[in-house]
Amino acid sequence: MLKFKYVHFYSNQKNTLDLVNIVVPEVQQYFPYTTMDLRCPFLSKINEITAEALVSIRISNIMKPFIEQPDKVCYRTRMEDLEYEIKFPGNLASSYSYPHIDTFENAYNKELILYDGFIMQRLLRTMINESETSTDHVHIIFEDRLVCTFSEEDWRYHARTIVSGVPSIISTTGIVEAPAKSGEWYIKRMELAAYGLCVDDKYEVSNEQKIAMNNFLQYGDKRISSIAVGYVLQTLFFFITEGDPFCTDPSCRLYNAHWQEELIHSQLKTGKLCDQHYNILRQFNSSVIECR
Repeated sequence: MLKFKYVHFYSNQKNTLDLVNIVVPEVQQYFPYTTMDLRCPFLSKINEITAEALVSIRISNIMKPFIEQPDKVCYRTRMEDLEYEIKFPGNLASSYSYPHIDTFENAYNKELILYDGFIMQRLLRTMINESETSTDHVHIIFEDRLVCTFSEEDWRYHARTIVSGVPSIISTTGIVEAPAKSGEWYIKRMELAAYGLCVDDKYEVSNEQKIAMNNFLQYGDKRISSIAVGYVLQTLFFFITEGDPFCTDPSCRLYNAHWQEELIHSQLKTGKLCDQHYNILRQFNSSVIECR
């Protein structure tokens, strides 16, 4: 069990999360003896070298691992890409984009650019102050860029919400995009596409559709801040449990939700830890007191 003493939060560039009133205070309630602070966005000031590094870790083909990604030199030297990273607006996607992009062009046109989460983690690690690189410190970076990781199980990249480690990355875009929406939502999207419409076009919404829409998150959704608390807990339990933070109980905040409805259930409808993980948390807090 890693007995960290400090947790540093970095706000996202778009500043859409209520870190002051919701995220940090609620996490502090779980870890009352751990010192926490809130900082400016980690990538708030990007020079050309950092921008070039970010462009180089973009994923252009989700069916190939990072070392086989095509045309990396070409992308690195594209001035428009460098300018995009330097002036990064945080306005990454429309409210209804797909997380699994087939080509770089499709992702770029939707402003849903994919970045290798583990390579980004390595890049950000080099930017942490040396005085805060010990195991006493946990760095949690809320990042608007959409991170993904390559799975050898199905040999493709998947959009992710969190990449735990040093530092830990929580993608605000991933909260909306990574857990899949209901099958009914995708069917509705295809039906509208047949008429040349998209889901965010103005059209009459039935009561049934309104209920269905409440079962998944959209950009600007006020519920995202409360759900972000659960992802922070998963990140911190990654250290407490030495890399095994997830729970099999779908009502626990540490449940690894693959569907939006599962996410909303575990984080909002129940919004608590199971007995097993509550006991683990209690042991951790007791150990922190003993070390003081």
